[in-house]
Amino acid sequence: MARTKKKEKAGKTNANNEWRRGKEETRELLLTAALDLFAQKGYRGTSVRDLAAAAGVTTGGFYSNFKSKREIYIAIIDKITNTIEDIVGELTRETIDVMKTRGGIQMEYELLRAPIQRMFDEASQHEALLNILLREGLGNDPEFQREIDRVWERFILVLSAALQMYIDAGFAKPYDTELVARAVVPMSIAMGIYDARTKGSRREDIVIVLASMLHGGASQWAAWQDITNSMKGRSGGS
Repeated sequence: MARTKKKEKAGKTNANNEWRRGKEETRELLLTAALDLFAQKGYRGTSVRDLAAAAGVTTGGFYSNFKSKREIYIAIIDKITNTIEDIVGELTRETIDVMKTRGGIQMEYELLRAPIQRMFDEASQHEALLNILLREGLGNDPEFQREIDRVWERFILVLSAALQMYIDAGFAKPYDTELVARAVVPMSIAMGIYDARTKGSRREDIVIVLASMLHGGASQWAAWQDITNSMKGRSGGS
């Protein structure tokens, strides 16, 4: 009886708090609570009631912001993806500006390391969610798989766009940036998982490997394309 009254009182308190807060604030509280609980208990181990209680809202308040637990999970993934996209775009522009002031004529390896380092630093703050995504988001759930594929494509597009910015700025010869991005993104994600599991102990080495592969691979591919096109030109002319 006492427990029931305590729950009723907590429910009334949460309802009063919701009335005072705006919808956007309530949504942010729910997202923060979901991030913590999914990290602690996993997606399937967390209920809507758990999320609402942790955020200090009623279950009705939860459903006025999100249709389901799945929707808030996807919203968290989108939020992190947006953050990574912003970081890549911002650091790409900063790097190009620095290269222009130095009068560089090609992409510099040392400057390429900075955005990669920043991305790993950001990803390390969401280690638990990354593990949840891999453990529970993948598998036999086609809806989750579609969302993961969508996020995957977003990462490929943002990296492809960043590489194209270097080409447009004149610091690299033209090449298929999308194809390079499709090769680099899965490797980067795999390295991100390894970085999380090793608690960042080898992050510097990981950054060096990725920067070296991206810098050298793109440059060598562009050079190889020049050679191939030259050979085709000679063959066609003979």
